[in-house]
Amino acid sequence: MNVRIDRRQFLLTGVAISAAGFSARRAVAADARLRMAWWGGKARAELTQKAIDLYVSKHPGVQVETEYLGWGDYWARLSTQTSGGNSPDIVQIDIEYLADYATRGVLLPLEPLIPKPLDVSDFQPDLLGNGKVDGKQYAVPCGVNAGALVLDKTAFDEAGVALPDHNTTWAQFESIMAEFTKRTPRKGMFGSTDASGSEAVLETWLRQRGKQLYHPDGTLAYDQTDMTGWFEMWEQMRSSGAAAPAEVEALDHGEVDSSLLSQGKAALAFENSNQFVAFQSLTKDQLALAPYPKVDSNSKGGLYIKPTMFYSISSQSKNPQAAAELLDFILRDPEATVILGGERGVPASASVRERLRPKMDAAGDAMVDYIDGLGDLAGTLPPPNPPGGSEVTDALIAASQEVAFKTKTAAQGAADFVEKAKQILDRAK
Repeated sequence: MNVRIDRRQFLLTGVAISAAGFSARRAVAADARLRMAWWGGKARAELTQKAIDLYVSKHPGVQVETEYLGWGDYWARLSTQTSGGNSPDIVQIDIEYLADYATRGVLLPLEPLIPKPLDVSDFQPDLLGNGKVDGKQYAVPCGVNAGALVLDKTAFDEAGVALPDHNTTWAQFESIMAEFTKRTPRKGMFGSTDASGSEAVLETWLRQRGKQLYHPDGTLAYDQTDMTGWFEMWEQMRSSGAAAPAEVEALDHGEVDSSLLSQGKAALAFENSNQFVAFQSLTKDQLALAPYPKVDSNSKGGLYIKPTMFYSISSQSKNPQAAAELLDFILRDPEATVILGGERGVPASASVRERLRPKMDAAGDAMVDYIDGLGDLAGTLPPPNPPGGSEVTDALIAASQEVAFKTKTAAQGAADFVEKAKQILDRAK
């Protein structure tokens, strides 16, 4: 079983971890010792561990240690590990951090391991391309998804409020959410979470307005006026009761388990479609998926089908061949992929998708149907974020909190954020 190790266990055992909620697993073998790390909640951890246990049962000479944390703690931990030369062999990587880690030399170029033992021959080329930095393949996608609203349909039905749909504008969205907050019989529940600090939602909003996050040269592709409008929109939603106020939003720690939706404090969350499976596992309410709102009825959706997340192999790995073999098993093995299902998104491998679809449960079907039904709401896939992009993401979160807690006006927060973002990108070149 998985063992969660708290601070007392850390002090007693000397295991090299530093945070409560960190999980480790060791199989008894000696020929190859591997470590694999990812971020995510309990459902992801349990499914991933089952797949790894299956691999170990078929490869008794392999020992695998697994580590998982919530989103924020994971990146702090990984930064410490890679800086200290103690990186896990296989790491889960997000597009926001890929360029930063690849250019620091802590990820291994995968070309020598492709196609054997790592076979990605039936992965969509543009999705594989998103795992490249400076022309080298540093990461392979786990699956595909798109931005989505995860909605508590049961709560909306109880309030007698219709769900937002493919045609909902941002103005209509505010009205619907404010109405829900007024009508819901559930005490302390708001219509929407506050997504003003979400780069993914900001990016969609910018794309709907004909802009994007970054120019091809890695410079910022939006300005202070855009950001002021963005912060003012969310300020209005908080004022009307459509979105959770700052003190409630602060209870969300960026994980599925701590989301305001999972806590019953909001009727929806701005997430990615692959997270639907995890959210549904945490509630008896019926959940549903819908696209993000649009700027107006004639605007494009601004969404795109993208890699959910990636796997990379550390340049510090002492056994990259064995790491690649394990990675190939997780991505393509018939039994392992059935265990993992769509928790990390619709599988990136075409053959795996075809094999899994008849075996998916209702949550998996809903996720695939959502992706298939986006149509022209989904546009072209943007390039990976440039070096420094992860710092810009952190700066956006900080700026959104300053505005939400009213320590800065929307205009002040926008001006300071844009200036800081430009400085970060210039420094990272």
